[in-house]
Amino acid sequence: MVPPAGFTVAKEFAGLQGDKASVLVIEFPAAMYDQLAGAISSGAMAKQGVDITASEDLNGLPFRARTYRGKQVAKGTEFNKWLMLVDGGSTLSLINVSAEKDGAALTDAEVREMFGSVRLAAAPASDPIEALPFSVTPAARFAHRQTIGGMGVVLMSAKPSPENAGKPVVIITRSFEQPMPKAQWSKDLETFLKSVNALKIDKMDEPKPVKVGDLEGLEVTAIGTSDGEPRKILLTMLFGPKNGYALIAMAQPELFEDAAGDFRSTVGSFRLKP
Repeated sequence: MVPPAGFTVAKEFAGLQGDKASVLVIEFPAAMYDQLAGAISSGAMAKQGVDITASEDLNGLPFRARTYRGKQVAKGTEFNKWLMLVDGGSTLSLINVSAEKDGAALTDAEVREMFGSVRLAAAPASDPIEALPFSVTPAARFAHRQTIGGMGVVLMSAKPSPENAGKPVVIITRSFEQPMPKAQWSKDLETFLKSVNALKIDKMDEPKPVKVGDLEGLEVTAIGTSDGEPRKILLTMLFGPKNGYALIAMAQPELFEDAAGDFRSTVGSFRLKP
């Protein structure tokens, strides 16, 4: 992909950073193109303050693609918004372009030219973790790595599928966008757990202090459900100088203990990049 002049590789997410503008590349499980296209068109992004005003198929590319135009209001700032959904067959990507309405001009023509330059590599050019704002060394069992929104990652033994549901998984995601006072950490942990719609906690141990690399935080073991299925969960919440990260290790209860060592070694390898 060839971006407009002035964009450089971002340090805190998978994508590009410009003057009051960004290009975020998000990966999704393959074979979800029609589902995502329909969801975006029907207003699924309204929860993020995104109002889609137009959409069209983008023809002339060696893959199926659809573009969307809209606007977004976030934290009191209005953004112009462009999206491109790319169906690569074995891969599915969403290119999310945002530009402050009152910032440096980024025109429709420039974005369309950038979208038209998108090409897919035959295989990933590198480990997807390399583009994230942190590093982590997954245990060998976590061979499948899928990024989340350019700021997180899911580590599994294989691609998500019904038959793999309940197998050991580690999810690493940014939980807070600002530093949190230490006296508030326990409350922050509870708030985060309540915000994760896919998790329902039935029983939780008392949080314990933990240190991973240079970061301090809390660790808690819990029993609950994920999408209605029983899970045992190890949650590590780390609090950095600018934001916080949640590291969620979970599995079916009968599979958890066998994976516990791999969970801890993977979580223990987490480091923020400079």
